Amino acid sequence: MVETAIGGRPHRWAPPAIALLAVALLAAMALSGRLRENQQFVQFKPDGVMRETPAEIDRVDLRSSDRRWTFVRASDGWRTAPEGRALPGPLATSLEESIKFMHVSAPVRVMERDEWGALGLREFGLDPPGLTAILYRGNVAVLGAEFGGQNPQKVLQYMKLQGSERVYLMSRFVGEEWEHAVREAAGG
Repeated sequence: MVETAIGGRPHRWAPPAIALLAVALLAAMALSGRLRENQQFVQFKPDGVMRETPAEIDRVDLRSSDRRWTFVRASDGWRTAPEGRALPGPLATSLEESIKFMHVSAPVRVMERDEWGALGLREFGLDPPGLTAILYRGNVAVLGAEFGGQNPQKVLQYMKLQGSERVYLMSRFVGEEWEHAVREAAGG
């Protein structure tokens, strides 16, 4: 029986060459201080209505139609003010999520006064608002958000920022998280 060589001998230089190439790539990343950008990934940029990062917010005043609460951030988490009692886990989590949403969630639509003025704010559930959240950094109010009614499809919610004439259509989950915080603060 005669054997024929198909493809010859394996290349002994291939594994060391691949290893050397990998080391060179790691060295280049270490020297540049960053990973190579991959074009298929989109870099996240917060585009919410609040410029401040959530960690900068250290006080929240929350008002529903008949109740009012003030919460302050302490080194060990959120507390009630002025009593200073630690918040239950679900309420503290809801506050954190609500604040994050204000930083990262962009409005779906922004209506200027000439678009809504003829109807008035009552048409959008904003006169009076059903819920108001005022966020502070130190003693400075950085954002006052008033939440109104839902759009007819019930996937968006009307919101107005205090001091602005604009009415925003926000994804419903933003207002729902604030409403959840109110329910938790009211005792469930």
